[in-house]
Amino acid sequence: MRLRACMVLVVCVLSVGATGCGAGPAAPAALRDPCELINDEVLDRLAPGSARKPRAQLGDISGSRACDVDLTAGTASMRGDLEITVAVDGSEMYDDGWRAKQCAKIGAKLTSSGPGDASCLVTTPWTGGQARIDGRAWVGGDYEVSVTYQLVAPRSFPPGAEQDLRDLLAAGVDSLPVG
Repeated sequence: MRLRACMVLVVCVLSVGATGCGAGPAAPAALRDPCELINDEVLDRLAPGSARKPRAQLGDISGSRACDVDLTAGTASMRGDLEITVAVDGSEMYDDGWRAKQCAKIGAKLTSSGPGDASCLVTTPWTGGQARIDGRAWVGGDYEVSVTYQLVAPRSFPPGAEQDLRDLLAAGVDSLPVG
């Protein structure tokens, strides 16, 4: 009987190891608050005087946490928004088709050079009443990070804004609760 129990245990351990520890994506509640990722220096450069406002939509297997920054709240000379969102979807929604569609929406080229398994980022200078930097990144089919920086006024980005958004996108990927 002991040998049989030991063999069952070995089979269970081996099968769990073969399936990546048997764990799916983390629960949405395990997502880190992305407001922690926008440090004071970046906030002062991109949205002087503004405040971070956390937001969450957490289900059982899918959900997101976001950090919104309203540039208008900080200074009368800037208008726009800064946002970072980290999300998990337990049904592997973020497949190749989803990624391609999301990058096409923002007019960016999908790449596997990082951050994450796949990503895209585009900087759009002033046109149509706004200037924008939009980025998306994915880890596996379960995790997505997005960043957006929209300026209505002034018409040009602060120095280093694109790099700040690239760094914020990478920090979002690094914050995901993946193995």
